[in-house]
Amino acid sequence: MTFLPIGLLRSFAKGAERLVLEGKEGQSVEVVCKEIGLPIDLGVLFLVNGVPRSKDYLLQPHDEVKVIALVGGG
Repeated sequence: MTFLPIGLLRSFAKGAERLVLEGKEGQSVEVVCKEIGLPIDLGVLFLVNGVPRSKDYLLQPHDEVKVIALVGGG
């Protein structure tokens, strides 16, 4: 499966645009994000294969997960 940290989250992935992971099937998006150092407590959106999913989504082989930080301003 592939994790794509978007925007600010790339800095937590050492600038990587794409993280290819193996052996994570059946784990939740939340667990894998924590393992790879992505801070999901900031408020993030998970798109799995283009579909919004919760942090509890259980990963399947060949999933592509975009992790997008929700940024507000004013």
